[in-house]
Amino acid sequence: MTRVAISRTALGAAGVNLTDATYSTLSTGAGNGVEVPYREGDVLILRNDTAGAAVYTVKVVQPSAYSGQGLTIPDETFSVAAAKSWAIALETIYKQTDGDVYIDCDVAGKVLMLGAGDT
Repeated sequence: MTRVAISRTALGAAGVNLTDATYSTLSTGAGNGVEVPYREGDVLILRNDTAGAAVYTVKVVQPSAYSGQGLTIPDETFSVAAAKSWAIALETIYKQTDGDVYIDCDVAGKVLMLGAGDT
């Protein structure tokens, strides 16, 4: 499988009911998650409604200058306990060369991208 493009949910003045919001379910395994265009100020919600722990991986850009020196920047991982949710502010280090943010998970976890203003 490949990554699935998802859209963001607008965070308007009235707010968003996170309990009833529509989340995207990730397929398990590296490269099988989701991608969404990076936008400064967006917030990523990681939701684990499985019975066990989930490890989400947000891919980090590998600068070519570092690769040339044999250095590797690790991806960022977030452990989310069973039946819990976690909010992540997007950082520019997550913005891939195509402008998207890539998110994977080791279980069928769920994600929601909240964007201030329009979607």
